[in-house]
Amino acid sequence: MAKTVLITGANRGIGQQVARVLATQGWDVLVGARDRKKGAAAAKRLREDTGGRLRAVELDVTRDGSVMAAARALRDGAIKLAALVNNAGIYGSAGPAQTLETNFFGALRTTEAMLPLLVDGGSITNVTSSLGAAGNLDAGPRAELLAIVERDALAEHVRALVRAQGRGWGTDAYGASKAALDQLTRILARELAPRAIRANATDPGWVRTDMGGRGAPRTIEQGGASVLFGVTTECTGGVWRDGERID
Repeated sequence: MAKTVLITGANRGIGQQVARVLATQGWDVLVGARDRKKGAAAAKRLREDTGGRLRAVELDVTRDGSVMAAARALRDGAIKLAALVNNAGIYGSAGPAQTLETNFFGALRTTEAMLPLLVDGGSITNVTSSLGAAGNLDAGPRAELLAIVERDALAEHVRALVRAQGRGWGTDAYGASKAALDQLTRILARELAPRAIRANATDPGWVRTDMGGRGAPRTIEQGGASVLFGVTTECTGGVWRDGERID
């Protein structure tokens, strides 16, 4: 039986590349997209390109109702997930609150909704950035963040950052969102170890996508390959780039 993967933000960029590769490898791929039409168009395009099995799932990671509706639809369809890739993210002109809502809370919200559908032995891959490396934080905030060992406590810690308009960690809201995502990854790895579910954060690097821009040094194939490592590795609890542990 084919394995099923859900990829958020998969209608373009790195998410679409990951969907493309997994489809060619025989996975059933759920193309998560907040815009239903764009998701359907991407799934159709990828089916034509790969001959694989892909379908769109309407999923806006910033909205509880959208995420829960997606989870209900998968549950009602008796779909079990072998992998979840939390790829949806924003960078640039969005304010601190929206950046943290999308990049951190979006991944947390989606993971919590999909956990009942994730099979024992499956994997969670959170797409991060080197800008979120713990070493980029001021010493105090870094120590506080790394000391948090529970999901709820981490969420409250990030809510305090939202209230502070992204200030106080020694980095911008984007870097803070990814640092928090990395810590969420470590927490999930410990929490889900009894179910043999592996949780890893993977950094695609600076990639030539709509988000990264034309001047980025890495191809979408390189970025996608770095993320794909998280789907299949037997390791857990790490932050990785190109299969090398970086944090």
